[in-house]
Amino acid sequence: MTEEEIPLGGGWSTGGVVRVGETVRRPSVHATQTMRDILVHLEAVGFDEAPRWLGLDAQGRDVLTYVHGDTYSDCRGIVWQDDQLTASAALLRRYHDATAGSPVAGGREVVCHGDVGPWNLIWRDGLPVALIDFDNARPGARVEDVGYALRAHLNLSLAVITPDEQARRAAVFVAGYGLPIHPASALDAEYDAAEERCRSNGWLKELARLGDERRWLDRHRALLR
Repeated sequence: MTEEEIPLGGGWSTGGVVRVGETVRRPSVHATQTMRDILVHLEAVGFDEAPRWLGLDAQGRDVLTYVHGDTYSDCRGIVWQDDQLTASAALLRRYHDATAGSPVAGGREVVCHGDVGPWNLIWRDGLPVALIDFDNARPGARVEDVGYALRAHLNLSLAVITPDEQARRAAVFVAGYGLPIHPASALDAEYDAAEERCRSNGWLKELARLGDERRWLDRHRALLR
């Protein structure tokens, strides 16, 4: 008897991605060889906070283990609490440490996840417990992922909180990561990369939001120490 295919939304990529029993099936259009390689590496080194890559099914879809928990699709304006920021940053640090020096990193510092937003985390009891969606994984530097994650978790110019509180929350995230990374510098680099992504993909609404975020950072840069 064929198992039911349940379309996945929320934090999972859409477009034919389905759950089948305790697995996720993803059309090959969503996958890269780096995604497969890094998931195999993570399993080999005992990093349990990511899906396992199980190979291809008869339709040529990538088969991953299903990770139980909650996902978010729209995270704009959410004010994440300190324990959530700390846990997200610590999870990212553990992931980076697991990839550092791996063959997949290709001589770079780590394998960046490439899309470390709350929407690509699995949550249980309000805290992140796993990373998913490695389609954008690539060799790179830690600060690239940290800058992206800071932007995704802080919602600068969207969350209705004071600049002082945003700066404090940025410090909480960086402290949770556990390495001396300057928030403003990390955000500057992320905004440059984001602008290139927006222009190349024609994401005009995202580009407009990016301008608001840049202006917020320019006004309050001195608070981000």
